This record gives sequence, structure tokens and C-alpha cells, in this order.
Amino acid sequence: MSFEQEFQGWLVDALPEKVPEGVVAFSFNLYEPALRDGVKFGVEVVGTSEFDPEDEDWACEEVWEPQERQLFIPIEFSGTDWAKCQDRLKELLLQLLLSEHRLSSVLKSTRGIGVGFVDGSLDIVWQP
Repeated sequence: MSFEQEFQGWLVDALPEKVPEGVVAFSFNLYEPALRDGVKFGVEVVGTSEFDPEDEDWACEEVWEPQERQLFIPIEFSGTDWAKCQDRLKELLLQLLLSEHRLSSVLKSTRGIGVGFVDGSLDIVWQP
């Protein structure tokens, strides 16, 4: 199974049919996991009570997380460069948002979606 398929399956399991109460945005947080063979980066999804494209701290206002919050990203997909990983995940999210998949409508029923490293800059992937 490709990482793209694994990512979509993880999101299908993670996201409910509709946006959880109190969630106004979703943040896909990238991080570096400790000592995992074949993995340089991981991703987690959280729902936040804030969204402000001018202030990246909105992603810190977590009010929801799925039961399975994290997914490891194989190095074959991410590469070893953090910027490449962030760009690849952003592309993957954009493809999903442009699709007719149920996840697209759930994600787009918020004020915004961001992706970025926990202690780095955040890219806005979508906002109405």
C-alpha cells in the first residue's frame, strides 16, 4: 500500500462524519519521531478552537484529537529534508481537498486547514 493510500485510510478512521463541536480548523502537525527505522517524520491531526491566518499560534489551541492521532511517514515519501516533507504533505492534502471524497467536505466545513512542523512555520492549505 502506498503512503497516499495509508494517509487517506488513517484520515477516514480519524475524522468523524462531521466536524466535532468546538472545532473551527484542523492542523496537520509534522514532527520528528524518535528512533524509528525507515521513518524521519510523522504527522498528527488535531482540531482547534481558533483560526487566524495572520497568527500561527491558532494551531496550538487544540480542542479535539482522534483516537489514533499520529501516523509515521515513510522516508520514501517524505525524504530527509523537512521542507520537502512539508511540501509533499501539503500537496497530498490539496489533492484530497480537490477530490469528491467525504473527507474533503468534512475538512472544508471549517475556517481553515494548516500544515507545518510543531516548532516551525505553518502553511495554510485551505480557507474559504
